[in-house]
Formats: sequence, structure tokens, C-alpha cells
Amino acid sequence: MLSDFDSPKPAETMTTAAVEVTVPDDVSDSQPVAPAIPPSSPVPATPAPTPSHTLIPPAKTRPTLPSAPGFITLLGDTLNDAFFYRSEYSNPTGHYGGDWSRDNIGQTAEGADLDVRRHPSRSGPYTGGEMKTLKTYGYGRYEVVMRPAKGSGLVSSFFTYTGAYEGNPHDEIDIEFLGLDTSRIHFNYFRNGKTGESATFDLPFDAAEADHLYAFEWAPEGITWYVDGEPYYKTVEGDAYLPTTPGSVIFNAWTGKPFMSAWHGKPTFESGAAAHYSCVSFSPMGEETRACSDLFLPRRPSTSHALTAQLSQQPTP
Repeated sequence: MLSDFDSPKPAETMTTAAVEVTVPDDVSDSQPVAPAIPPSSPVPATPAPTPSHTLIPPAKTRPTLPSAPGFITLLGDTLNDAFFYRSEYSNPTGHYGGDWSRDNIGQTAEGADLDVRRHPSRSGPYTGGEMKTLKTYGYGRYEVVMRPAKGSGLVSSFFTYTGAYEGNPHDEIDIEFLGLDTSRIHFNYFRNGKTGESATFDLPFDAAEADHLYAFEWAPEGITWYVDGEPYYKTVEGDAYLPTTPGSVIFNAWTGKPFMSAWHGKPTFESGAAAHYSCVSFSPMGEETRACSDLFLPRRPSTSHALTAQLSQQPTP
């Protein structure tokens, strides 16, 4: 069981601002909706150019994970092949309904468009778009500004992942949208291939109509998911399914093999439907770094230490 939050109030209109993108120089090879308590009020942002996110300071006795440094990337400025891998490979097994193709990743001044096309491939009758970091990341805050693709059969995701291909157990933390109904958001997580308590929430908007900020904060004590700076969901203390292995940051747009239709809907989407990603960032636990929320939220969100303390548990309907 997980602890849930009150249904957050509709988010304020977001604004964007230009910022110099900082990318590390070195590169390695490589469902239920239920209310509980109101979120804390955000703290007004200051105009200072210093980083504005301070995650829970790690105590000496708290577990740590290896992690690459924090980063922020504005995808309208660069797709940066020295930092992100634009996937180009087949998916003959598993749930994806086609190959990943670099041709399905386009760039505009506003960000990256990852589209899904009705195009025969080695893995099925479709192709999708995916980008992933070359480095891996541990405890900290992960943020994305995005608009999911709309249309039955489509899935738009932002997540961390590691697995057998990297010689690791399957650990994962997800934010997902189904194009069948983009007014809902889905959260999930895995440890060693076993999923924890997934959750689905109704949003006060259609996510496919405008950019919004989505995030999750991963700490040794648990994971908290956010929408436009407001906490939506948190794992309970002692959850046995919390991931423990650093993973790549991945975002993609895809449709699945026929057996996936019961979940994401029949693939009746228009070919070329795209998920749009404007900003991706990671702030390591206990460090202050620039983040997407500094640019896309009018007010600074509070840290999870205040937001998630002593949450009540409520039965789901």
C-alpha cells in the first residue's frame, strides 16, 4: 500500500526562460485515485541566479548510490549525442511493437519531438522514438517538461531504467501517459523485475495540450512523484520494491505488440503522432543544481522532506 495526497489544485500557467545548458564533459561507455492530506504551499522563488533545489541532505548513516553529476538539458538547444543516445535498434522480444528509429526524433526551437509511425520494421509494423543518457544516476530529483502523444495505442514515458543488458537487476521508476486518455497520469516502479504498487491519477488538465512539469524524487526512504511542483504520490516506509540500482534516464514514445492493447488501447493513432520533450534535469540528493522547475514553474516547489513527512494512509475505493 502507498500513501496518497489530496487531489492537487490546478497548476498555474508555466513560463519559460532561456538558460545556458550545462552538460557533463566526461561520458561513460556504456492505478487508484485517493485523497489524504494537502500539499505544502510552495515557497516564492527568488531572482538570484544560484541553483534553487536543495534535496534532503544525506546523513552519514543513510545509504548512498553511485551517480553521475547533476545536469539540465534544454532539448530545443541541443540533442547532444555525447550525452544522450538516440536509440536505433530492434525489439523482437518484449512488449514494444516496433524498432526504435533515430529518424523518429526531430528537433525544433521548443524541444525534441519523438514520434510513432506506422512503418514496417524488424520488430513489427511500427517504429518509435527514444532517447537515453549514456551515464547512470542514483538518488535525487528527476524532472521533465513534456507533452505526451495523443491517440489510442500510444505511450509516452519518462523513467529511469537498468537491467540485464547492463548486467544489473531490472530496476525502474516510471512516469507514463496513455494516448487513449491524456488527462490521466500513471506512476510505477520496479525492483529486480518485480513491480511495486502502481498508481493512476486524474489530472486537472489534458496533458497533451500544453507543456507541464513532471518529476519524481528518489531517496533511500522512498519515491515521491510530482506534477507542476505538487506532490501526488509517495511510497510507504519500508517498501520492499524500491529500486536500489542506478539507472539511465530515458524518455520515449511507442506502441506495443498486440497483447499490450488491453492496457494502452487499440493502435488507431495517426501515424507520426509525437510526444514533445522540452527539458530534462537531474539533481543529486543533497546537492544544489539547476533544474527544469527553475525555468518552467512560477514558484519554487518545497523539498520532499516537508512534503512527505508523516503521511496518513487511506483505503482506496
